[in-house]
Amino acid sequence: MKRLLDSAKHLLRGGSLGYLASGEPYHPFGEDFGLTVFPDYIQLREKLALRSGYVDVYTQRSASIKLSDGRFQLPPLPKHSFLPLVERLEQDGIVPRGWLNNQTANLYEPEDFIRAHIDNLFVYDDIFAVISLGANALLRFVHVQNGEELDVVIPDGSVYIMSGPSRYVYFHMVLPVEAQRVSIVFRRSILNSDGGFRPVSTPLGDLMPYRSTQILNTLYAKQIGGVRVAVDDKYLEKEEIGAFDTGKWVKGLHPLRDWTLLSQLDEDEARVLELREKRYLDVDLSWRFTELRKRYKELEDMLRV
Repeated sequence: MKRLLDSAKHLLRGGSLGYLASGEPYHPFGEDFGLTVFPDYIQLREKLALRSGYVDVYTQRSASIKLSDGRFQLPPLPKHSFLPLVERLEQDGIVPRGWLNNQTANLYEPEDFIRAHIDNLFVYDDIFAVISLGANALLRFVHVQNGEELDVVIPDGSVYIMSGPSRYVYFHMVLPVEAQRVSIVFRRSILNSDGGFRPVSTPLGDLMPYRSTQILNTLYAKQIGGVRVAVDDKYLEKEEIGAFDTGKWVKGLHPLRDWTLLSQLDEDEARVLELREKRYLDVDLSWRFTELRKRYKELEDMLRV
């Protein structure tokens, strides 16, 4: 009866019929963690459209495919292959309307993986929507300060949303997959660079894509927005800590024990100032630091260890 009432409310709010055919959404580690899984959300026609998109890219632009950190990063998919799905995510209230503006697709062959990382904090905002097709994926989260380790299986045909703590203070990684898997990541970028599929509503939104890409490359080269970790390889070898034992090296080395979002922002601001003084960067990014500082102060209590 509850499911029936919830379905009626969903339709009255303008939600899609397809949502009713999906599984019950769940929070593997509780609502406050910020990870929500929507099982069986992707409908057959959407799977076919996505498959057509990445097969076209794979066959027609094979020279542009990059082997990156244990998996293949595909060139941007054609908008027609995924935009209806993004619009349905908005219709169902899973993501805010107009929020997502950038996508990237990854192809995992058997035994492929992606190492522990936090997506760039300066370039991308909160709320990531990730489509998972093909093999089930074992997704691991590791707290950057205390090494807490959490695992969840992401099933084929599902969508998962990362926000709040799961986005900001946990490394996430995909362990080696057993069969082919494709993931498509939707997020909000401050720059109109590769993978952009909607206008960017920031002071950098009017820049041409090639100029945006230049700025992005400069930021990435100096690790602006990248969580910087110094790992002692000799220590890892001595303690027999493997490539996927992120929790062990976080606990053993404490490389980020005193790290906070605000301290990260201070370091990023100093690096950007240095780039501007050396004329490697000629755009004003002060608005972004103001924006993030306000956001991080709001999150401070939630994210405190």
